[in-house]
Amino acid sequence: MLEDEDSDIGDGIGSVPSEVLVDEDRDEMLVEMTLEARLEGLERARWNVFMFLGVAIIMFAFALFPMSFSTEYQASFAGAQATKDVGLVWGMPIPGNDVTDVPIRVTVDVESPPPTHIELVGYMVHAKDCTDSEALSNGQEAAEADPTGEHAFATTGNMVVGGESVDLRFRVDPGQYCLIVKFRDVDQNNADQTGTAQVDISGKMWPNQAIAGVFGLTAIVFAGLSFVGAQRHGHEVREMQQPKEESIEQSVLAASGPSGPPAAGPSGPPQAGPSGPPGAAATDSNVVDEAVSTEPSDETTVEPALLQQDEDGTAWLDAGNGYVHKRLPDGSFDQTVWVRGPGGEGFVPHEA
Repeated sequence: MLEDEDSDIGDGIGSVPSEVLVDEDRDEMLVEMTLEARLEGLERARWNVFMFLGVAIIMFAFALFPMSFSTEYQASFAGAQATKDVGLVWGMPIPGNDVTDVPIRVTVDVESPPPTHIELVGYMVHAKDCTDSEALSNGQEAAEADPTGEHAFATTGNMVVGGESVDLRFRVDPGQYCLIVKFRDVDQNNADQTGTAQVDISGKMWPNQAIAGVFGLTAIVFAGLSFVGAQRHGHEVREMQQPKEESIEQSVLAASGPSGPPAAGPSGPPQAGPSGPPGAAATDSNVVDEAVSTEPSDETTVEPALLQQDEDGTAWLDAGNGYVHKRLPDGSFDQTVWVRGPGGEGFVPHEA
């Protein structure tokens, strides 16, 4: 039993990979993964900008696309007029006179108006049946009494002449509507009882303006947010790809040589030569070797001059190139570059 357990443990130990990542390799992998993630986020943000801008363009084009219709000017029992079942006008179901109302423009091209008219008027009557004369009559009265209510009313306010083109503009809430266009006389009655006038009537409405406009503005907002995100990702990617610039202090330290002063020379003079003359058995080569070995060395290093020593043991040493080394009481050197202060008093950090 124990042998089996030992073999299982041995197998488990043997499955451990022989190559173990050190901290430097792991940090390098993390940096590469972060850079790849940033690049992926940058590409995704850029695509989002183009996508939302495309959606906004489509929505605005859809909002500005009009729905066209036309009607005929015909004689009737109560006088000549144009009556058109516009049908269902869709839009945002917000009651009242506001920016979400559906705009409708009716263009009337007048070839020959009736001579007794004083104005050209138009009505948008909210009614399901455009053949119900009573509903149309009540709707016209309500439209003139309150043009901003359930019905709409528009007028030229004066006479029109032959060859003139007149636009009657309405703004209505969603619903079923009937269009009525006619000439009125001074008594507010139909001025064309015989149907002698000749006019062409056409119209356009924009039922998608409010709905598509809201979606278009929302897409514009999302495109702006995606653009800000793309700028942020791009800035971080540039910082990760470009090497960091060396600071001024690091440049000065690198130019001034090693981080500390040169090592001190020998602690004392060279050892003295032999006390007496060389022996008779010495050869010329031995004499030369002794002379070379006893010759004092000239390659001694001069220790920097001490400029000042503080009470806490801090020493200020002249570097010989206009800079000053600061040696701390523990013998180590401060890596900050120092120079003499203004007027030669004290020492201050060097600033480029």
